Amino acid sequence: MSKVLTVDPSLCTGCHRCEMWCSLTKYGEINPSRSNIYVLRREPAVDVPVICVQCGLCINACPTGALKRDGATDAVVVDADVCSGCGTCVKICPYGVLRLDEDTGVAAKCDLCGGSPACASHCPQGAIKYEDINKAAARRRELWAMACAVRIRG
Repeated sequence: MSKVLTVDPSLCTGCHRCEMWCSLTKYGEINPSRSNIYVLRREPAVDVPVICVQCGLCINACPTGALKRDGATDAVVVDADVCSGCGTCVKICPYGVLRLDEDTGVAAKCDLCGGSPACASHCPQGAIKYEDINKAAARRRELWAMACAVRIRG
């Protein structure tokens, strides 16, 4: 069964553990600037994890073919040996979650940690989950409905 990352911003406390675990898992250092997940603070005290939704828009945009979909996880992954660091994928990403790594010069993005995302497994509040696509779709519908209700009432 296919799985995806989901985010429930109402559960995020802004601890940034997801960023720390991501950078530690991917780069061997606790350095949020090298994380492939981002926690943005919006006042008043609302923290929102921003993740790659693995949409794949970057795949066709890449002039060198360095971005491909992993058959096992369905994640879009970067082949660092093929990436030229041109930044086309960064420009095309509608969510702003691709970046050029300052140390390596190649594109960096969430690859779902090979099917066991560190961000989800270390989120103490359960704000980030790696779950079945049908459960994730139901969660997204509920979050969308709640957001719309707040706007209508607000």
